[in-house]
Amino acid sequence: MTDMEEAIALQRAGDFEELTRRGIQMSGGALGLKEGWGKAPFHGMRAHYFAEVASDAIGKQGRHRFWRAECGAETTTHDKAPMFAMGNWERCKVCLKKRNVTRSRDATQNTHNENVSRHDRR
Repeated sequence: MTDMEEAIALQRAGDFEELTRRGIQMSGGALGLKEGWGKAPFHGMRAHYFAEVASDAIGKQGRHRFWRAECGAETTTHDKAPMFAMGNWERCKVCLKKRNVTRSRDATQNTHNENVSRHDRR
């Protein structure tokens, strides 16, 4: 059995592969970005690709942030329970598929634009 202090040390060192091997799921620290792979506290068993939609409400727990994932999942976080970096949580398959489609389309468009600009230089 893994000692909690040891697990926290592995998490701080970013050794998520070792945590996964031991059957431990931990997120990274607070996400700190407006968009990216994150794990919402108390929200399911997978990390999603979230984008911050709004952050203008302030309540007892500090600033509230509203998030929407590529797959349509929505959640709210606040300063005391922030969006966490993915860590070693399994990724949502729908978010992953949509992100791959978007990245592929963008790469294709960039390649096309480079080829067009090279052609224009001649």
